[in-house]
Amino acid sequence: MIRINSTGHAILICDEGLEIIVKKGDTGLAHDRDRVQARLVEFRRGFFYAAVASVTSRSKESYAARLVRKTKNHYYFELIDQPGFEVCADKGGPEIDEGDTAFVSLDGGTANNRPHCAVLKRFSVQDESYDFQRISLKHGLPGPHGEYPELEGVGEGSPSPVEYPIPRKDYRALLTVTIDGEDAKDFDDAVSLERTPKGWLLHVHIADVSSYVAKGTQLDREALERGTSYYIGRDVIPMLPEILSNDLCSLRQGRDRLTLSAELSLDFSGNLTGSAFHPGVIRVRHRLTYTGAEKMLSSGDGDPAVVSMLKDMQHLAMILKNKRMKKGRLDLNLPEEKILYDGERVSAITFAQRLMSHMIIEEFMLSANEAVSRALTQKGIPTLYRVHESISDESMTSLRDFLRHLGIKLPEGDSGEALQEILARVAGKEYEQVVNLVILKSLMQAYYGPEPLGHFGLAFKDYTHFTSPIRRYPDLVVHRCLKSLLAGSPPPYSVGELERIGETSSDTERVAQKAERDMVRLKSCRLLIDRVGEVFSGVVSGITGFGFFVALVETPIEGLVPMRNLTDDYYIVKEDEFTIVGRRLGRRFRLGDSIEVRLEKVDIELMRIDFDLA
Repeated sequence: MIRINSTGHAILICDEGLEIIVKKGDTGLAHDRDRVQARLVEFRRGFFYAAVASVTSRSKESYAARLVRKTKNHYYFELIDQPGFEVCADKGGPEIDEGDTAFVSLDGGTANNRPHCAVLKRFSVQDESYDFQRISLKHGLPGPHGEYPELEGVGEGSPSPVEYPIPRKDYRALLTVTIDGEDAKDFDDAVSLERTPKGWLLHVHIADVSSYVAKGTQLDREALERGTSYYIGRDVIPMLPEILSNDLCSLRQGRDRLTLSAELSLDFSGNLTGSAFHPGVIRVRHRLTYTGAEKMLSSGDGDPAVVSMLKDMQHLAMILKNKRMKKGRLDLNLPEEKILYDGERVSAITFAQRLMSHMIIEEFMLSANEAVSRALTQKGIPTLYRVHESISDESMTSLRDFLRHLGIKLPEGDSGEALQEILARVAGKEYEQVVNLVILKSLMQAYYGPEPLGHFGLAFKDYTHFTSPIRRYPDLVVHRCLKSLLAGSPPPYSVGELERIGETSSDTERVAQKAERDMVRLKSCRLLIDRVGEVFSGVVSGITGFGFFVALVETPIEGLVPMRNLTDDYYIVKEDEFTIVGRRLGRRFRLGDSIEVRLEKVDIELMRIDFDLA
């Protein structure tokens, strides 16, 4: 597979894991993530260089493109998201003018030494209704689900397609609630909490997707290929077809639903004293929203039994969180961006509010994930773990240098405790967000793999993802592994299978993250397009060789101050010091500095915001 960056240069990742450099002029007709055949052309300074000989398969066929010129018989388009790469289409249909944009589809042919394409539809980058399609095409996101033979005849009240030998435990008499966002439709998890003489009995009920999706079926293969559900603005591309994700598997209020349930016994100090897992059937009593649950906690209004249980949940969640913080868990203050709409148009981008009700669900899901991981590890059942390795010595050194420039000394000793102390010290400071972001970027990237290597950020020795099988394929894998343990049947996966699934799932997770970020970037451009010339307060949030990024204070929008706009001096980038400094006057721009900037340019096509110094 070839990975082409924004400069046009590329890396060829061979099936054996070897990486080979491909120069910009040697990528041929390949696009990013295509599978190609290449020939070695050079070995220099310890690196192999190759040239693409042919494209064996495309990662995607459709693109957004801009017409750059036309002749008597052809249109020549440049791909918007792969600058410098041209494709060619035959003239025909409505006339297209230079500068117009369109969606095009490659057909496998060539014309005038360029990939040949068909024009699917003209569109305007100024038309917001095309934003979702544009992001989907850029990242090659999956389209609508087709028909699946294994779901024929499956509906409300019909038996689940996958038989399981162990009887289900009936939890329908239990007071059970879901707590989710206002717009949620796929309810993966529900919770119940009972007081006991020695503490609490926490039930975490998770949708039993594995009873509807059998391993190796057409639907299972499609779910693996998708890897995750994609949340792009307010649109969703579900991992599973809607009959499952929004209906039969979704833990909807008042409906009997199949679950895989974790029963966790905890003492008054939050210590896990026992755990059990059962295939179950539940009936959710109340569908609560995060804001609704928060109001019930603060006001005490509502069903008395639910309010009482929520109060107990709040108490237990606080105990669990404090206990985990003492063990070295990192609690980064990086709230997610939330896109707000007025009809079909974006109206604002804000930071999502973090409520007590969010914390309740987060802590309970962490408890279930850790308990399942521990059970599978202790019994030697091969499974898929969520791995987050320790911060490297090199990253700690770089982080220490950055903090020193802010006048903050990174404590010696355990890295988790040291980072915790730093997060506490910067809380409430103007550069809090930047420090949190730099710490996040210093950490290793989490991934899925078959070895229980622990989770550094959460300070867990055993950790897996169990609680979201409707929208994450690794969770579905873990369900199957847990069911094999409960039934005493052979493990469903070999270590080799789990390695491959882990790699695929990690890749699709990153694609989803990039697509979600791009939608935020695109909507940011739309919000600022009519505010060119205005002055904003911001914080320097990134230093690069081509300028520095500024995060605005009033809204979670980021833009670039390019080096070309720093005209009062010759500026030198000192990336190891997180600083850009003027050689003659000594003016500095350092990561975390407060700054006033003027909006210079907004390019919706490139999803780019440029600032100048105010």
